[in-house]
Amino acid sequence: MNPTIEALLVLQARDLRVAELSEAQEEAPRQIAAVERELAAKNAQFSELKQRTRQIEADRKKLDLEVKTKEAAIARYRAQQLATRKNEEFAALIHEIEHAQAEIAKLEDSELELMEAYDKGLAAVAAGEKELAQVEAKAKEKKAALQKRGEAAAAELKTALIQQADAEQKVPEEVLSRYRRILKSKGDKAVVAVEHGSCTGCHMKLTTQTANSARREDLLAACDNCGRLLYAD
Repeated sequence: MNPTIEALLVLQARDLRVAELSEAQEEAPRQIAAVERELAAKNAQFSELKQRTRQIEADRKKLDLEVKTKEAAIARYRAQQLATRKNEEFAALIHEIEHAQAEIAKLEDSELELMEAYDKGLAAVAAGEKELAQVEAKAKEKKAALQKRGEAAAAELKTALIQQADAEQKVPEEVLSRYRRILKSKGDKAVVAVEHGSCTGCHMKLTTQTANSARREDLLAACDNCGRLLYAD
């Protein structure tokens, strides 16, 4: 095999490792942020549940106040009945009392429904609080693991970068520039094997001349289709 190709394969392996570790280092903060967003959404959901439950109780208290107000009105109407001597006024007061009593009955029915809804809300809040505590604990563990993973990748990346730079020193400058251009263009590999007469980078059939050139130790052969550098075992 061409010695330059051998040096490029070593460099390419180290480039790939640097890329993997860089991605792992950058991915950790992104995943931590995703965990925090999920946790924030859970907290918001729980806060909304508590707010709805508090509003139910507030509405019930409002109805209770209305009941008391109407009961006070009935008491006034009864006092007025005792004071009046006119049949028309007495009858009118009876009508007002009956109307107030009917309204109280409706209010008390609504209040009972709200009390039942409030009890259900309290149960949901208790269950939600327990669930949120579990979610927070898991999120804490996951963030710690991600943080550790990111730190490990960062530490390993330092060594990988040194190894990458060492491998670059073993490749002629003009070839290194060519290799970097191909790698930037293709995004995966710049040096690929020839298998069954085809380029394993683009999987296109090579000419016989190109396939033979890939076997020579004194030439750098490139794929006629994708431009990747070739080697043959």
